Amino acid sequence: MQKITIKKKIIKNNDSEQALYYVRALSLKNSDNKVKLLVPHPNGNDVMEFSTLAEAAAAIRKAGFEYNLPEGETVEEDNVNKEIKQPQKSDLEKLLFNKFKSKTKNMNPSIVAASVTALSYLNTNDSIDIFIEKLGEENEKIRNSAIEALTNYQGSVIDKLIDSLTNPNWITRNSVISCLVKISEFTDVEPEKILVPLINRIEDENPIVQANAILASGKIYNNLIKRQ
Repeated sequence: MQKITIKKKIIKNNDSEQALYYVRALSLKNSDNKVKLLVPHPNGNDVMEFSTLAEAAAAIRKAGFEYNLPEGETVEEDNVNKEIKQPQKSDLEKLLFNKFKSKTKNMNPSIVAASVTALSYLNTNDSIDIFIEKLGEENEKIRNSAIEALTNYQGSVIDKLIDSLTNPNWITRNSVISCLVKISEFTDVEPEKILVPLINRIEDENPIVQANAILASGKIYNNLIKRQ
């Protein structure tokens, strides 16, 4: 495995000294240059700066490389692993989110569907409104991708989906019903919360939505009975 050498520099400030650690990196930008991502890489032309040796070592490990420590320096492996496990929204995640989000506006349905699915892998609440918007697409592949994405959020999106049952777009209403049926099958979801607003859609002005609401109400009620 390739290694990246961590370089150390002492910065003097009046009577104090601070050690900073530098790592070679590649620079990546999205199309509008709003997000700049630095990734540790042995052939990089840019530099990343870290305040601790453990942070520098962890960043290199996350990028898939090993590290060479500065001469005379040591680092506890536990401290490196602790930095790796730190839960934080990385620059890489931000870059991917912006890339995928921009592609949901593409004219090609296959690209839009793929982008919706890719956003679902990030598992961020920032994508929920995008998924709900895509429930109203005429393209079935895009709608199915959005339904699957929202289903992964289980009970946390029920309120937003119920609000969308009154959306003026009948395709959206119909997709919401299909999504609610899938979500109702999870054990941590209360079917009653879904069933009552769904019953109101049995009188929907659109016959396709009506039919879907009738079948969905029956299926969700059946799930409710099975749990009792």
